[in-house]
Amino acid sequence: MLDYRQFLTKNMYGTFVILLIGLLAFPVQAADTTNTALASEIASMLLSQDQIKRAAGVKALSENGQGCMECFLKITDNGTTDQRRGAVLALALLPVPELATNGLLKALNDKDATVRSLAAHALAKIGQAAAKPTARLLLHPDERVRNGAALALSKMGESAIPALTTMLKMDDPFAKAKAAWLLGRMGHEALPAVPALIHALNDKDIRVVHVICESLDLIGPNPAVVYHELTLIGISGSQCPVTRIGTNAAPSLVRLLTRPGTPMGNIALYTLARMGRVAEPALKAALATGTDSQKIAAALLLTGIDPELASTLPEELRRSMTGAMHTQ
Repeated sequence: MLDYRQFLTKNMYGTFVILLIGLLAFPVQAADTTNTALASEIASMLLSQDQIKRAAGVKALSENGQGCMECFLKITDNGTTDQRRGAVLALALLPVPELATNGLLKALNDKDATVRSLAAHALAKIGQAAAKPTARLLLHPDERVRNGAALALSKMGESAIPALTTMLKMDDPFAKAKAAWLLGRMGHEALPAVPALIHALNDKDIRVVHVICESLDLIGPNPAVVYHELTLIGISGSQCPVTRIGTNAAPSLVRLLTRPGTPMGNIALYTLARMGRVAEPALKAALATGTDSQKIAAALLLTGIDPELASTLPEELRRSMTGAMHTQ
């Protein structure tokens, strides 16, 4: 039989445990409440029109900021518009803002444009550590998120180049074109991305091809480097037979003939001329179905390969070729 005193002792022990848990939990809850209130106050001060209050907010953030990070993140989810703006600004000013990267990425989807812009600038400040997940948002279905990611990446500069180079391998036309455009805006700084940009020209979407070409023209790589990389389009690995290089590259190069007079258009023309007969199938296809500029360039190149072909060309195309040669 269970002794009553045993029963009492066990129940008293259970009651003690419950009280102990409650006492231990209370300081945590109190601390959370204090941190939330402090985080809200700091966020408010950072957005103040008063310079003294803003300075006080920065000081409070430097003293308590990292400890309030989780509260700032909660505010970015549930706060008012002004609170969310202040919280994102606070996250950007944390001693270690990298720890808030996921929250800032999420803030790029905020309904408020200012919050999205602040989040983009915060991610830009983080730089390379945030570049890869930010670049992946170029694939996001929401245009606001894509634009926010693009803004952040544009502010990162060179630190975003590896992440943007990776995006050039994506099948999504928007992501590929946006990555190329962002690299083009960097100008000469984006030279390390040139091989990836050139290989991305092997795309069936002519709009993407044009954006990539514009970017390459803005970056201004050495023509010899471009020529070498162009001949390697469509090649994976380093053990491919040389005779296949031109065949694989020619269709992509022919698409560049739609840009006569541009640096990339001129290099494509030169490269096809150097390829000779291996480019013939792609050139003949362009002669049949290409744009006017492609047809003229293809005809000029083909008659260079086989002069007798000139007599078989339509009269109108021969006149255009003559005009093109006189212009040159």
